[in-house]
Amino acid sequence: MTNNDITTLLLVLAPAALMLASTYLLLRRMLDADLRRKQAEVLLLRRGETLKTRFSAMEQLVVLMEHLSPAELLLRTTRHAATAGELQLLLLDTVRNEMEQYLSCQLYVHVDTWHMVVAARNSIISLINQSAAEVRPNEPAIHLSKKILTDLQTLPAVPTVDAIAALRKEAQLLFV
Repeated sequence: MTNNDITTLLLVLAPAALMLASTYLLLRRMLDADLRRKQAEVLLLRRGETLKTRFSAMEQLVVLMEHLSPAELLLRTTRHAATAGELQLLLLDTVRNEMEQYLSCQLYVHVDTWHMVVAARNSIISLINQSAAEVRPNEPAIHLSKKILTDLQTLPAVPTVDAIAALRKEAQLLFV
């Protein structure tokens, strides 16, 4: 091969090599951009589903707090008990059963919010037990109901109201 042949070969191969390299780089960029776009779409879909699940959990916990509010709890249970002792057991059992139904919601709310829900439940249990300690177990259930409502008014805040406020605050943060 002569120098002239090598030069001619380089003149033919150089543009082909340049075209091949530019095509490779262009395709690589397009494929990388497409991959990033698809990953963003998947992330957005996952976030949307997670957002729906979290919001649903917060709604369920608000319903729980409403069910556990002392006035609502007494309305639903007092008629099923004849004595104060029976009512105390029924109230405590109802609180425990209601809470068990919503335990899985703790996965979808902030730890501090969940602690507010648990604190509300514990305050309600404490209120029931403290009120029951001041009423004889064989008295009519209505006496315990009245005592619970009276003692509730002496509390600085209704525990379920604080928990609902925490749930609302967290729900609002989801949409910011």
